[in-house]
Amino acid sequence: MAEKLGKREFPKAHGPDDFECFGPPAESDAMFANTKICDMGCFKQGETDSNKYYHAAVIKSKKTSEWFAYFEWGRVGGSIDFQFVVCRDAAEAQNEYEDQLHSKNDKRGQWTTIAGIKTLEAKPGKDCYLVRPQATRSTGLPDGKRITSNTGAKQPVAAAVVVKTASSKPKADPQTLSLMKDLNVATVAYSKSALGGAGASLPTQKAIDDGRTLLTEAQKRILKVGDDVNAQVADKDLYQITTTLYSKIPKIKKLGAAQADWILSKDNIMAWNADMDAFEAALYSTVNAVAVEHDPFDGIPVDMSFIDSKSSLGQWVYNWPKTATRGRHGYGAMKIHNAWKVARHGDEARLEKCQNGIAAARTSHWSDEKPLHQKDVRVEPSRKDAYEKSNSSMQFHGTRSVNVSGILRKSLLLPAQLVGVVITGAMFGPGLYFADDWMKSAGYTSLTNSYWSGGSGGVANRKAFMFLTEVALGNPFVAPGPKGYTEPPKGSHCVFGKAGHSQVQNNEWIVFKSEQHMLRYLIEFSC
Repeated sequence: MAEKLGKREFPKAHGPDDFECFGPPAESDAMFANTKICDMGCFKQGETDSNKYYHAAVIKSKKTSEWFAYFEWGRVGGSIDFQFVVCRDAAEAQNEYEDQLHSKNDKRGQWTTIAGIKTLEAKPGKDCYLVRPQATRSTGLPDGKRITSNTGAKQPVAAAVVVKTASSKPKADPQTLSLMKDLNVATVAYSKSALGGAGASLPTQKAIDDGRTLLTEAQKRILKVGDDVNAQVADKDLYQITTTLYSKIPKIKKLGAAQADWILSKDNIMAWNADMDAFEAALYSTVNAVAVEHDPFDGIPVDMSFIDSKSSLGQWVYNWPKTATRGRHGYGAMKIHNAWKVARHGDEARLEKCQNGIAAARTSHWSDEKPLHQKDVRVEPSRKDAYEKSNSSMQFHGTRSVNVSGILRKSLLLPAQLVGVVITGAMFGPGLYFADDWMKSAGYTSLTNSYWSGGSGGVANRKAFMFLTEVALGNPFVAPGPKGYTEPPKGSHCVFGKAGHSQVQNNEWIVFKSEQHMLRYLIEFSC
């Protein structure tokens, strides 16, 4: 007969390190047979303010070989409670583990489908915990933290620390290797702080992909609900999507936060999307939840090199961006501290094919709208004709520092599904946004006083970052005002949010095909 010990009571003569944990982890609701460790979450707002986790494991004493079921619970980012159940054998421990998980999960819930994902929703008056698929875990006993999984992985998680030998050659110059190491460490630290604290867990790739699907579903719902934030807060379907996302991805929510601060409203979706990108970048920079000194370019299809400011290229890269502004924002003068040349594998050929196709379709009826500050842009002579005929330009794309390594890994990403909704920070729909004025893009970076990011996501001992990106604009469509475009109108290749015309202060250029852009340079700057 299983025997419950008291809360926070360890078996006699045992401590946290005296137990062995086992896999595999549970990764789906109600599917607990043949698993031996599980993490779940419950996010419920309204009468209560719960952002809770629940952890369970089948464990064995390293001292006595006794079997136990172990349970741990608490608020995400808060204090914890735990309890051991003494069992006569492994089978009884398994039964205790499974019965308790069912009691928290499918026995409290009813099946529904949200964003095409079969999941549980709480029965009336119940708290229903959903399974959280985690690549790494921070809750539970120490031995459980060695158990990893990454369902849905698009590539292996960093597997080992690089051992440097006298004959080994680094894949990049010292400045580039230093940058990538700093970015990787900071991205992991940021993600963990957002997910519960310094030692927090990271979600699996599948959990991140499902999270992005839920964010898309939230945008679809906003199309029906409308732009008013109060209406979005009151919408039951948007609330359900939000609670499902928080239950699956253990992001910290402050106790007592106003509903408008956390609901998946038009104001919050962009921040969630940026965090998903950071979580994914962190996932591929870790071993057992610890950032390691592995090859920082492992799995990143990019060649990078540091640009000396005194070189011919450096004299342009370190100076031209500073001149590309009308000075409409109060950031002050730009100082460029470092710069890198970026060449993602295959992107140049893809862009050139796109430019040639746009140039071949050029007619005399194209708009004469062109980006500002292009006079001194450098273009290789062999590419100049297609560059000009496709109305290509060099533009800025600002981003938080913790998102830089993810962009280097996967470039700028369009959502899997384009939803025609206006959200905060993306006034012209779900495209790829560029600016011909660096001050516009600076608002999305980790500058202390950045407009959109508020200085979040910075890297210790580093400045802010911005990409110089070649963009094939083709025939621009001048937007009369904000609208959720999913593609340019027929005959156009991009949407142009024109300063003084489209209800924006600075020009915004938006493309909806990834092959219309290529990362050229990365600059590290301050103001």
